[in-house]
Amino acid sequence: MKLTTKEIATQIKLGEYPTERRDTTQFFNKLGDGVYVPDEDTRIQVRDTDRDLGRIERGTNKIKSTGDTSGLKPLTLIYFPKWNIEKLLNGNHTVEMEVNCGIEEADSCVVNFETQLGNSMAQVIRLGNLLNLDQVETVSTGDNDIRGELYELMNENYASGLDAKPTEEQILDFIDTYPQITRGTIGQWISNHDEVGSRNKPKKSYTKAELQLQRESFKNQLDYQDYAVLEPRTLAQWRDTGISSIFNDCMEEGKKKALAIFYCSNLVQVEQLKRYGKFDSTDVRNTIEQKYARLGEYWGVEVKTIFLRYE
Repeated sequence: MKLTTKEIATQIKLGEYPTERRDTTQFFNKLGDGVYVPDEDTRIQVRDTDRDLGRIERGTNKIKSTGDTSGLKPLTLIYFPKWNIEKLLNGNHTVEMEVNCGIEEADSCVVNFETQLGNSMAQVIRLGNLLNLDQVETVSTGDNDIRGELYELMNENYASGLDAKPTEEQILDFIDTYPQITRGTIGQWISNHDEVGSRNKPKKSYTKAELQLQRESFKNQLDYQDYAVLEPRTLAQWRDTGISSIFNDCMEEGKKKALAIFYCSNLVQVEQLKRYGKFDSTDVRNTIEQKYARLGEYWGVEVKTIFLRYE
């Protein structure tokens, strides 16, 4: 008898689902010297944020200091028969702790996208949310994660030639699955789903290694071979160290062109960057580009800006 998504999640959480050994490094890009950064193409993002860097660091330090790995749970992978690939659904934090500690194999629960989840990405997200749902855990499934699942379901309804709006049965299923939400909550989310295909995407975070990888990537491009490629900075640093580094790095490298790289470190900065094109006092990207253009013209330095993705 075919298990429901909820039953699969229950078995995994209770340790009753069969596991297989899998290579943990396959979900990362290796930079060398034991440094790994997540490979987004090998993962399925369910949570509103991609990962908690502080949590990973604390877990890594604890394992290294005690040698105790008993708290690490099996990973959950989704197998896509059509492409014969597996992607990581649950265990983003766990697998990063493992590779940071030199653990290159881990027990994994493998769920078949076609035969067990009915070729539905909404059911994949449902499984991820159910695995994260915990009455005690401080990083439980949040409302934004549930909303993302609802929007995926609406997209699938539309793609099937149906009304995107969830059916009564689908609404009741959400309420039954997630006690923290109400019919009113779902109604509000539906009204905010302006166009089919839209959804609130997760916020992208960066480790120091990932930022260095971004910088090296630009350095290696022919388009920027005559640029001083600056160290990536948060959006909030564009005025102080952002400006001083332009002239300092150009002087040190004997160049007259600079590439300034910025990323968002919090949601406030994300909202500021989203204002691009509004041309008002909150349009921080336009403010930065205009200021750098004036400085460059005055001092004879060409300045280009790059804003790393935030979702």
